[in-house]
Amino acid sequence: MSDKSSGHVVIEMAELKPSDKKDNQKRPEVPWTSSTAQTRKQRDEEFDIDMLHRAIADTGRWAYGTISVEAWVLDEETGKLVRPRRAFWFDPVAVQEGAGNEAMMRLVDYTREDFVRPDPLAPGVGLAGALWSELHQDNRGSFMPTMKNINVGLNAKHVAWREVEPISNDPDQPYNLRLKLAVEAGIGLAAGVRFQFQGTEGLVLYMARGTTDVTKLKSQTNEQYLLSAAEVIGSIVSLRGPRHVCLEERRAERESTRRRVRQKMVAFVRMGGSFLNVSGRNYDESKISDNATERMESSISGSTRKEASPSGKTLKSRIIMMFRKWKGANNEPPPPFTTKESIWTFCGCFLTLLALLNFSDAITKRNPDLGLVLGPFGALMTLQFSLTQAPASQPRNAILGQAISISIAMAFSLTGRLEKNTRRSLGTSLAIMCMARLGVTHPPAGAAALIFTGGGYTWDHMGLMLAGNVLAIFFAAVINDLNVKRQYPTFWGFGYWHKHFFGLKEKNKAA
Repeated sequence: MSDKSSGHVVIEMAELKPSDKKDNQKRPEVPWTSSTAQTRKQRDEEFDIDMLHRAIADTGRWAYGTISVEAWVLDEETGKLVRPRRAFWFDPVAVQEGAGNEAMMRLVDYTREDFVRPDPLAPGVGLAGALWSELHQDNRGSFMPTMKNINVGLNAKHVAWREVEPISNDPDQPYNLRLKLAVEAGIGLAAGVRFQFQGTEGLVLYMARGTTDVTKLKSQTNEQYLLSAAEVIGSIVSLRGPRHVCLEERRAERESTRRRVRQKMVAFVRMGGSFLNVSGRNYDESKISDNATERMESSISGSTRKEASPSGKTLKSRIIMMFRKWKGANNEPPPPFTTKESIWTFCGCFLTLLALLNFSDAITKRNPDLGLVLGPFGALMTLQFSLTQAPASQPRNAILGQAISISIAMAFSLTGRLEKNTRRSLGTSLAIMCMARLGVTHPPAGAAALIFTGGGYTWDHMGLMLAGNVLAIFFAAVINDLNVKRQYPTFWGFGYWHKHFFGLKEKNKAA
């Protein structure tokens, strides 16, 4: 199919053998009707595959700047994201322009020997897994959920475009070949939109070139189209199960009707004479009756099994999934730093810790009761110089995470009614929960909360901890940014809460 206005031509480079490409152009309007599949189940699956692929292709054809669209579905048994067969679309114009790009062809040309298949992804792995984890953490609801917030859940959805290269270079990101090839193929931006229907969860992944006009890409019209398209794609994915159940029920009912007709024919033969023998046919009553009964029972049992399958996660399925997850996601560990990068990390940690220790000693000379609590700063050095691009390493998380955690810890340290171990466990857990809920998770802040809940510290220590974090951020920014391969910080984000909460209130009023 082609569209002259958009200049796009829908082609299917994957899952086709070279000899099939010519015949594929002559396929009828509904390809599943001419499928070579002989069984009903195969024909049903072909129909589902074609319907999903058409929806994804139409989405990519009309979206501005999008050169690829994929759909990923969460497998409840394994906990991984799986891309169904042909649940993708790649702009054929981009494919033709990048015919000499080996990375692009390894992503889209199924006939190549070095084609990289879209294997199931654990959350946080690969492009789809990374965006899936981010969307789970990025809860756009208000701090205290209300019925009004629930009703406007669809309006609160958004399309958040992310740069692909930083995700690929993230040291926390396990090695994923398709993600590396996507960067080499010129895919610079990606966005994920979650969907959830009737217990089926998944993600629609949109990809664009890095040179695309971001203003038009993020326009209200384009984003509203992408959101609506994701809802349609999600509904088609969730439609498979109920549609198959309906088909089985109709087939079982049709088989039951055939059996009743045959039984009446048998009764007629017994009462009125063997008219079948007149036609020269041998009529075996028991055989026909038994065959009809077997088909009826198989249809009913198949339908019953599908109806009985729970749509949600039961306790048993969760336990089974837990044991399966213990096996691991079979992902490759991230590669180690080069010698040069390791030396750079050493220098950054050494200089920053030296400055912090001198700062602490200067404070202690003036007031022996004050000084930095140095334990959390060792963890901070690991984040800032070994996991530079991790969200937990960024200034917003470092400063706000410490402020929230130490405030909660100080409040618990002043309560003498709780037993010491209970107080330290409860205070630290509450601090970590609040950081996670507010989106400022910072591991050193969790360590600081555990230390401060033990007692013996004042609010002056909290101020010194925040000052030490500011000093560490300054050194990390200077030292990391002198390296051409590093970027710190990747974001500041201190205006996030104002935009988040006040922006949400305005949306609720408009709704």
